[in-house]
Amino acid sequence: MRRQGDPGDRARRRERRRGGRGRHRGAHRGALRRGAVKLERQALIGIGASPGVAIGPVTVYDRRSVPVPRRRLREDEVEDEVARLEKGIEDARREVEEVRDGLPEDAGADHRLLLETQLMMHGDELLLNGARDAIRDHQLNAEWALRRTVDAMRARLRAASSPYFRERADDVGMVGEHVLRVLTGAPRALPHIEAGAILVATDLSPAEAAQLATTEVRALVTDGGSASSHTAILARALQIPAVVGVSDVTRLVGPGDTLVVDALRGEVVIFPDEEEVEEARERATRFRDFKGRLRDSERSAAETVDGVRVSLLANVELELDVARAKGEGADGIGLYRTEYLYLDRDEAPPEEEQAAIYRRVARRIAPKPVTFRTFDLGADKMPHGMRKGPNPALGLRALRVAFERPELLVTQLRALLRASVEGNVQVMFPMVSSVGDLRRAKVLLERAREDLDAEGAAYGPVAIGSMLEVPSAMVVADRLANECDFFSIGTNDLTQYTLAVDRFDPRVAHLARPLDPAVLRLLASAREAAAAADVPISICGDLAADPVATPVLLGLGFERLSMPMAAIPLVREVVSRIDVEACRELAAEALTQDGADDVERLVSARFGSALAELWREQGLHLPRS
Repeated sequence: MRRQGDPGDRARRRERRRGGRGRHRGAHRGALRRGAVKLERQALIGIGASPGVAIGPVTVYDRRSVPVPRRRLREDEVEDEVARLEKGIEDARREVEEVRDGLPEDAGADHRLLLETQLMMHGDELLLNGARDAIRDHQLNAEWALRRTVDAMRARLRAASSPYFRERADDVGMVGEHVLRVLTGAPRALPHIEAGAILVATDLSPAEAAQLATTEVRALVTDGGSASSHTAILARALQIPAVVGVSDVTRLVGPGDTLVVDALRGEVVIFPDEEEVEEARERATRFRDFKGRLRDSERSAAETVDGVRVSLLANVELELDVARAKGEGADGIGLYRTEYLYLDRDEAPPEEEQAAIYRRVARRIAPKPVTFRTFDLGADKMPHGMRKGPNPALGLRALRVAFERPELLVTQLRALLRASVEGNVQVMFPMVSSVGDLRRAKVLLERAREDLDAEGAAYGPVAIGSMLEVPSAMVVADRLANECDFFSIGTNDLTQYTLAVDRFDPRVAHLARPLDPAVLRLLASAREAAAAADVPISICGDLAADPVATPVLLGLGFERLSMPMAAIPLVREVVSRIDVEACRELAAEALTQDGADDVERLVSARFGSALAELWREQGLHLPRS
C-alpha cells in the first residue's frame, strides 16, 4: 500500500491521468510573485501515494546528508571510538522508542509496527559490525566509519534488480542519517508545522513520519520514496494526501509558497493561479465527500445491484499489513507474498521464524482465510547469493528454484502446515507452468507432512492452490483443476508473458495492458475450466484493483478479487453500482475487440453513467469513442 502494482500497469494508469501530457508542464499560466520577483507556475509529476487533493502553504524539511567529520585515530583512541559509536546507536534507538511510546492511542498498528521495524534496523548486525570493523581496521572516527558502512550497504542494495531491495537501501540510509545526527549533534526533530501547511521533505524516516500524527499537516510531498515506502504507508493510514518521488521538489519551493497537491493524478503544482486554486478546492471537497461515502459503506458487503456477492480480499507483503487489511473490511488475505522474508539476508529464514510469523498472520485474520504463496524468488526478487540469469523472468524462478533446492520449500511448507492450527490457511504455488510442476510441488508438500507426522508435530488441513500466470498453465487449466483446490490468476505476469512485454523495462512497460483481448480470452477460458471442475478461482493481479476493469471481470464470472488493500473501498463502491447481467453482455463484446483501447471505450460507453464520477475522482481519463 506497499511494494503498489507493477510498472506496466502503473504506466498505463498514469497515462490515463495525464491525458498524454509531459512531465514538467505549463510554465506560463498566471504567474505569481514572491516579493518583486516574478515566479512562474510549474507542474511536477511524482507518484500518488495517498489519495486526495490539498492546497496550502509550504513547510520545508530538508534532511540531506549530515556533514561528516573525518579523522584518523591514534591506536589508543580506537576502543573509545567504538564505544562512542555504540552509544550513538543506542541513543538513536531510544529516540525512536520515545516516538513510538508517545504515539496517541488511536495512531493504529501501522505506526507502531513500522517503528518496530526501524528499531530492528538500528540493531542490524551488518551495520554495527561493519562500522566497528572500519574503526578498528582502518582507524576511522565513528562518523566516517558509519558513513562508509552505510554507503557500502546502500550501493549493494541499489544495485539489486528487486524494487524491494532498492527501497531497503533508502531505509538503511535513513537509519545511518539518524545515528549520524546523534553523533554530530545535528537537529533531529521535524520543524514546526502550522495547521493546514503542506510538508515538503527530501524524505521521512518512520519515526519522523509517525510524528505527523500529532500535527494538522494538510499534505505531504517528498523528493524520494515509492508507493510502498513507509512514508506512503503512514500517509495512507493518516489519510493525508501524499505525492512521493517528486525529484528535487525541496530545491524548487520555499517556506510559505502555495502548492496544489493532487495525489489522484500524482501532480504537484508550484505557484498555481487563482483559477487553478479554486478548481483544486472544488476537487478536494468532492473527494472528501466521495471518501466519506466510501467510509459509510466500508462495513457493508460488496454486492452488485442485482444481488451478486463479490469477495474482496487483500494482497499483502508484510505482517504489519494484516491489521490494515482487517481495517479496510477485506474478506481475507488473497495473496500473502512470503518471498519478502527471504530478501536482504544471507541465509533463508529458519523454520521457527517462519512458523511464528505465519501463525500470527493466520490468528490475526481468522476466521477469514489467508492464502500464503510459497516463495516466488528470482526475476525481480533476488536474494543474496542467487545469481541473475540472462533472462530472469524466464529463468530460475519460483517453483524452479524450489525444485533445484527442495529443502527450502520443504522447510517453508513445514512452517505453513504448523501455522494452519491457528486459522484458515491456504497454500498456493507460484509460476506453475504444467501439470507436472504442480504434482512435483505436491510431492514436497507430502514430504513435509510425513516429517511432521514422524515428529508428532501438530498441523491442520490446508487447501492447495495453483497460480495461473503462465499462458501454458491457462491452456491446461482443465487438467490442473484435477490437482488442486483453487486457482488464483496473477494478471501482472500473465500479461507480460502473453504480450511478450517486459513490464520492468520503462521503454515498453506501457504496452503491458491486461485489458488486451488476448489476455481477456485467456481469463475467460480459465474461468470456464474452473467452473466445469467446481474449483474456486480468483484474480490477484493489479487488474483486480482497476475500477475500469471491474465490470469486465464480473462479466467474465470472477467473483473473488484480491488487490492492494487501499483499493478495496473503491472497488466495493464500483461493485455496488453495476449489475452482473450488463457486465456479462459487456464481457462478451470485449472478447471481440481489437485492442485494450477498444475495450476501455466499450466500458466507458456501457458504464459511464454509473461509474464516471468514481473514475473522475480517481483522475482517470479513458480513450474517447
